[in-house]
Parts: sequence; C-alpha cells; structure tokens
Amino acid sequence: MNATTPLRWGIMGTGDIAGTMTETLQSVGSPVVAVGSGSAERAQAFAAKYEIPHAVGSHQAVAERDDVDIVYVATTHDRHYQNVLDAVAGGKAVLCEKAIALNTTEAAEMYAAAAGAGVLLMEAMWMRFCPFVATLDEIIADGAIGEVTDVEVFFGYVPPESRRWTDQTLGGGALLDLGVYSLSLVHHVLGSPKSFEAMAQLDGGVDVDVRVISHHGDEASATAGATFLSDPSNEAVVGGRKGRLRIHAPFHHSPTITLEREGDVVATYDTSFAGHGFRFEVAETERCVAAGLVESPLRPAADTLAVMQWMDAIRARVGVVFPGEDG
Repeated sequence: MNATTPLRWGIMGTGDIAGTMTETLQSVGSPVVAVGSGSAERAQAFAAKYEIPHAVGSHQAVAERDDVDIVYVATTHDRHYQNVLDAVAGGKAVLCEKAIALNTTEAAEMYAAAAGAGVLLMEAMWMRFCPFVATLDEIIADGAIGEVTDVEVFFGYVPPESRRWTDQTLGGGALLDLGVYSLSLVHHVLGSPKSFEAMAQLDGGVDVDVRVISHHGDEASATAGATFLSDPSNEAVVGGRKGRLRIHAPFHHSPTITLEREGDVVATYDTSFAGHGFRFEVAETERCVAAGLVESPLRPAADTLAVMQWMDAIRARVGVVFPGEDG
C-alpha cells in the first residue's frame, strides 16, 4: 500500500454496530471490501444492503482475504478472542469492539499475538477519540477546577429484547456492554483504583445493573456504574477543589462540557461534531496502520488491560462468571 491508496476494511459480524461502522467507513471514503458472518445468508444480506463487494460465510474468511488491510471485529464478546487471533494470524490490523475480550487473560494473549505479528490491535473505545476528551484534558491541565477529587459517571438504557444483552454464554451483561465506558472514563481521569466496592443485580448469572465506588489515592474517588433497567441522565461530572466539569449527555460522545462553580455555569465548551463519532477511531486506526504502529498512543494496550483487570475484579466481587472461567 502506498500513501495515496485507501486502506481496505473487512467486517466481522453483521449486527447493528457493524452496520453503523460500515456507514461511517463509507462516509469518510474508507472502502469496505468484505463482510463475514457465521451465516452465509446474513453476510449476503448485509453485503447487499451496504453494497459491499464480497460476502463470506465465516468470520475467519475475512482475515484470509488478500484485499483486506484492517479487520473490524463487531461480533459478540465471546467471539472476540478467536476473531482477533484469526485476523492477526492473517497479518491484518484489527479494531475490535469493546469490551475487547471476556477477561484480561484473553485480552493479554490477543495483544501479545498482535505484537508478535507486528500488526495493530486497538480496542474500539470510540469515546476515547471523540473531541470532548481532548477538551476535558485541556481544561483539567489548565487548572480550571484545581486538583481533581472525584468522578461521577453512570451509563444506562433499556435494551431491546435480544439474547445478546443478557446471555452468559455470549459475554452479556451491563458491565461489559456499558460499564466499560464508565470505568474507562474514570481510569482516564484518575487511573486505576487503589480499592473499590461493587454491587450488582443479577439475572440468570448476568449483571443487569452494577454500581462501583472506588478510591484512587490522594483523596480522589469515583462512583460509576451501568444498567439495563432504566434510562438515567447519562451525564458525567468531574469534580475538583475549585469547581466541576459537567460532561453533558450522552457523556461518551458529549457535545458540550460546562465549567461550574458554586452552582453557576462560568464557561461552556462546544465539543460537538458532524457525522458519527466512529469516524474518529477510524482515523486513528488508519493513522496508526500507516505509521506502522502496533498500538495507539491514545488507547494503548496498557489502558485497555487496566480497565479489563478492573472489570474482572468487579465480576469476581459480584459473582458473574462466564463459561470456561474458574468461578
């Protein structure tokens, strides 16, 4: 590939998020050349809908194509591990949906395989690449709220009836689907917790509501969580000794941040953007591939693994075990 040739994408999975990514890729001029599914019929229907040249009857077949440079993994959590290993074995760069794996053991093996093959692996934590994060970092660095002392973030909605959300065998649950956003924001601002407490409401062995209180040293703490049981505000607040930053809903791709002191809004920051927010992670993926990087400095393996370790510990605390794990 030369500098003027677009990088070519292959899609593993045919669900809604795969459709959103395909639309995003096409809107920014990144060609999608193949889609794979466990069902040849679903792959063909998806390819016809989005005018993708090639539909293949397996996920692995996407990784085996010579005309694919980057694989986007949009399958259920339980499939990420094998899908990524197959893509890496095929010499492909990979953007894998969050949560990147069921647990830290899987994720660490995936990153090790990618590093060994000299290809990029990045978690599709699209929140991290949206404009509000850079703005948030700049405001905090400028000292507008002083020393950061707390983060409050909660993400929830009532999902459609689908076994994907609450099936233990598919890696379902509010934590891996939604809580990963909340915890990733906390980790970005405060780092890994020194200690935490967690509670969850379980349904069929899967968490449908999870709440976490964590302490991060130096008098910093956070409250975070996720739910499938209600429609909360989906805002986030970062507090400091001189004020607080309200990351307006939807916090994970927020269009606005306000600086508040003693209940008054003293500044407003526009972090809105045109198009879908997936385009920022697409741009970062393609930048890293063009530069020959095996991980992104904006979402390095260490950050993804730290959040995964935290989620493992939360699941252990509340009693959620996926098939194949030791309970």
